[in-house]
Amino acid sequence: MYKTLISLFTFCFLALSINAQAPTVVSVFPNNMENAAEKDVRIKVVFDQPIDQTIVDYTQFRIFGRWSGPSAFAFTVSDDKKEIEMIPEDDYFSGEWVTVMLSKGIKSESGEFMETGYSWNFWIKTAPGDLTQEMTKTIQLREPGEGWLQTYGAYAGDLNNDGFSDLTTVNENSDDLRIFLNDGTGDYTEGEHIYYDMGSSTPSPNEGADFNGDGEIDLAVCTAHDNSMRVLMGNGDGNFYSMDNYSTGDAARGLGVTDIEGDGDDDIIIANRVSSNLSIYTNDGSGNFVETNINPDGSGESGLSIADANNDGIHDLFIGMYSSNEIAIMLGDGNGNYTMSDKKSVTGSPWMIAVGDVNNDGFADVVSANSNGSNSVCLFGDGQGGLSFPTNYFGTGAGFPLAIDLGDLDGDGDLDMVTTNYSSAKYQIFENTGQGAFEWHNNLVSPQNASCAILHDRDNDGDLDISGTDESVDVLILFTNPGATVANTEIEKLNIDISISPNPLIDFTNISLTLEEKSDLSISIKDISGKTIKTIYSEKNVNGAVTVTWNGQDEKGLQIPSGTYLISFVLNGKSYAEKISKL
Repeated sequence: MYKTLISLFTFCFLALSINAQAPTVVSVFPNNMENAAEKDVRIKVVFDQPIDQTIVDYTQFRIFGRWSGPSAFAFTVSDDKKEIEMIPEDDYFSGEWVTVMLSKGIKSESGEFMETGYSWNFWIKTAPGDLTQEMTKTIQLREPGEGWLQTYGAYAGDLNNDGFSDLTTVNENSDDLRIFLNDGTGDYTEGEHIYYDMGSSTPSPNEGADFNGDGEIDLAVCTAHDNSMRVLMGNGDGNFYSMDNYSTGDAARGLGVTDIEGDGDDDIIIANRVSSNLSIYTNDGSGNFVETNINPDGSGESGLSIADANNDGIHDLFIGMYSSNEIAIMLGDGNGNYTMSDKKSVTGSPWMIAVGDVNNDGFADVVSANSNGSNSVCLFGDGQGGLSFPTNYFGTGAGFPLAIDLGDLDGDGDLDMVTTNYSSAKYQIFENTGQGAFEWHNNLVSPQNASCAILHDRDNDGDLDISGTDESVDVLILFTNPGATVANTEIEKLNIDISISPNPLIDFTNISLTLEEKSDLSISIKDISGKTIKTIYSEKNVNGAVTVTWNGQDEKGLQIPSGTYLISFVLNGKSYAEKISKL
């Protein structure tokens, strides 16, 4: 009897061991590489089995908007405990890149932990905009009597939590950062900045993250002409309260942030051009880092971007090889290790790269500014860690492309491309015409040597603006997106005169128009992302003069917040919209 009980116990134990499996992610929302998620999107994760609710917290589930910073959110758990929904407390910024990271500390109800973490990215939708932007202001960064700063670029994160995009300029020659806080209208005051001495470090590439898990934006800055990195901890009011120094390889040029081993904190990866390697800094959870190095099969690692190249929920590395003229992908295993997956030769030397799904197939693609080739290139990802052969884009006067980025400037749901050309002093705008085909659209002018273009919704009107830097004359150039009344060419302007007065709205506004023949007409108020707030008029077979008064309230009779909105007209199936501001 005793032997029988032991055998039965052993059988049951083995059966439980076989059945208990690590939880895996079945689906996510928004999808990886989605280009037009709503600003208030509820992020969802579905697992293959019930999840232990006691571990559902900000350590295991993290969201970071590139410009809005760490996201605070509420959780909901489905009745079967397989679906976790994250509801943001505040909207994400229009047009920004959002990263979601799940740690391998997530476990099932049976107590099995995830084998690796899970990460993905998506973009927030932009309002209809225009690729031809207007220069509205130039801000001098030098103080009176000061010499050359060499302002290479800027980070557009909201450092003081007021819901607006600030600009942290990075100055190589003066070895400092200068932070300009947004005044709440999309403007910055010349001469009013927060100053941080970086020592003799020639700061250059930079990226925001939350390294110590306190919910505030921190900053990592590496050097183009020195061998070091600075990590600055933010306190949420526009200041940084500490700065730590780490050594890097020779000529640190590219910088990226992700949770490389899925333990619930942000790690740092740096591409070193002269030493031709990658430095990996593993976070201990409190914002302190330990360095290791890996050597990809290439020469002159310079550009670095991070995304999931093979759709396995693990972030991979896209690398621009300056000296060997190559773009490469290294796949991550979720435990901090990377292996070369694919590599393609390009014309010219990749200086900076950016990733996104430019042809809307759900896979991460890569674009590169190739300095010595007078061109930019696009390589499509195949969703399995492979790259297509490059397509070259030259624009006009592309003598020395230096920087590159992606964003939906015209609000049509695909990613446009902006490159900066150092020698011709131009920011070149390429329109995505669909399926990842780019056409040069126009140039924006820099005073002397264009350095970097930052794509962000500077004035919170829903469309992407461009802030440029010129590293020779040390200025910020603010280009403003004038917006557009249509999102694509299929929507036509109505052949009628429309009057909206007063605009901006304080207590009310009158919307007037005259119809020459009987028509079906509806008028709605929408937010800048296109979400309907209230339908204020809807009639069929109406003609003659029409006047509608709107008092600034939504469908529930509540006053909507101050900001920019759309008055949407639909006349006989054709749509048109006008912007209105509410004070």
